[in-house]
Amino acid sequence: MCAAKTTEVGTSILTNRYDNKGTAFTAEERQALAIRGRLPPRVETLDEQVARCLDQLRSFDKPINKYQFLATLHTANTTLYYALILASVEDSLPIIYTPTVGEACQKFGNIFFRERGMYIHSQYKGMIHELLEESCYKDVDVIVITDGSRILGLGDLGANGMGISIGKCSLYVVGGGVHPKRILPVCLDAGTNNESLRNSLHYLGTRTERLPEEEFYGILDEFMDAVKRVWPGAVVQFEDFSNNHCFDMLTRYQEKYRCFNDDIQGTGAVVSAGFLNAVRVTGKPVTDHKIVVFGAGSAAVGVALAIADLAVRLSDGKITKEEVIKTFYLVDTKGLVTNTRGDKLAAHKIALARTDIAAEDNAKFTTLEDVVKNIKPTALLGLGGVGPVFTEDIIRFVSSYCERPIIFPLSNPSSKSEVIPSDAYLWSNGKAIIASGSPFAGIEVNGTFCKPSQGNNMYIFPGIGMGCALAKPTYIPDSVIVTASARLYDLLTPEMLAAGALYPSITEIREISSHIATAVIMESQRLGLTTVELPKEYDALLAVVKESMWQAEYPNKQ
Repeated sequence: MCAAKTTEVGTSILTNRYDNKGTAFTAEERQALAIRGRLPPRVETLDEQVARCLDQLRSFDKPINKYQFLATLHTANTTLYYALILASVEDSLPIIYTPTVGEACQKFGNIFFRERGMYIHSQYKGMIHELLEESCYKDVDVIVITDGSRILGLGDLGANGMGISIGKCSLYVVGGGVHPKRILPVCLDAGTNNESLRNSLHYLGTRTERLPEEEFYGILDEFMDAVKRVWPGAVVQFEDFSNNHCFDMLTRYQEKYRCFNDDIQGTGAVVSAGFLNAVRVTGKPVTDHKIVVFGAGSAAVGVALAIADLAVRLSDGKITKEEVIKTFYLVDTKGLVTNTRGDKLAAHKIALARTDIAAEDNAKFTTLEDVVKNIKPTALLGLGGVGPVFTEDIIRFVSSYCERPIIFPLSNPSSKSEVIPSDAYLWSNGKAIIASGSPFAGIEVNGTFCKPSQGNNMYIFPGIGMGCALAKPTYIPDSVIVTASARLYDLLTPEMLAAGALYPSITEIREISSHIATAVIMESQRLGLTTVELPKEYDALLAVVKESMWQAEYPNKQ
């Protein structure tokens, strides 16, 4: 190879995020690639690079600056990026995803510096198949798509929502072992109704109001069809679509494409596993609980229905879904959701609307405080996304009659949490059983250290995605999601439960995801949906799943 051509190849590798090894290129590799003078003379191992970059990461005080450092690292050296995260999972996850990803989305235009993923918008109508074909993504296992209409608890962030798709794709690699080259973050830019964003100098999306329904579904229909033709093995995860679309999208696409909604199904699967483990701690059957759910959007309804589905599955049919649903009291902006309230309920709320409240009694349930006072719940689930609502008065009241109240402040980011867990521990005198949506510090109460579990969707979606990418079921039915949730529930050992945990340690996420993926595949096999031949015995299948997971190691480039 001529010198000019060799130099060109070396330059290409140094600028290719997937192939670049940086200071880990050996002396022989540097000579072969004509990059000897392009790098500092020291040759580092990957472990040495990770240690150095961890020191660099920890030198930043602000989480958003840590986020920017990691984003830059991903752009330069993807293998090192993931090796660093896998070496510091508990420290890194709050940076690459919630809570920091919320701020990153809000500032997306200000911190954007290099492309990642794909943007689909109305100007590309009729051309989406062509766009996917001409992309640099040759084989795709998992796609995460958002329209940015309901980002965490932050509302409509338009094209800035791409930060969510990017973050979730990183978690697929970290948690599920999906190859970094085979994940694709996508933003469906359907406009934004956030006027201040549209007028922002640094906003990079289309500066129009959101598309009307017909145009929105026209673009999304075309995208889903194009994905099936270009990447027929891909799994599509819907992320942070607003309530007026997310349920309809599941109805529209679930049985036609290999897809699922993480906000409805993923959140439901994770929270239901943790909640029913909390129920084990109380010593009371789930049907003896009264569960107030603050919030009535996609996540709230998805969680309630998922708890019911998992409770029925775990009971081996001894209880019915209807019996569990009767334990829920859904609270929206107008108060307790009932079928006698006099307003027209959104379709997704109807299944959880109370049918035992007389019309004249609705006035007693117009606020969360009213509902708590009159219902006397044993569990509070927060999915409203509006910040502190589980007040000291509420927590102390519930703790006055309930020996082990279950309190799950699940809204993200941490600024939207319904209560700070350390406060809830103090106000309940250490009695509360808590899982939060974002990570929070623990606190010592009466000589006992209390630390909340985190109901992190990462426990579920990487395993679902990896399992479905391997087995390629024709679609992903609800029973597959319930199976994933049941497997997560089972992975919590009695020793973990006795130590106060509601989930296994997130540091074991690869091991957890391998079991979730195995359970997902076996359920898909049972239903006759798989299109790839895989072992049908658990241990043999688990070995295949683990072998399929990408490892953060450098290829040998010479």
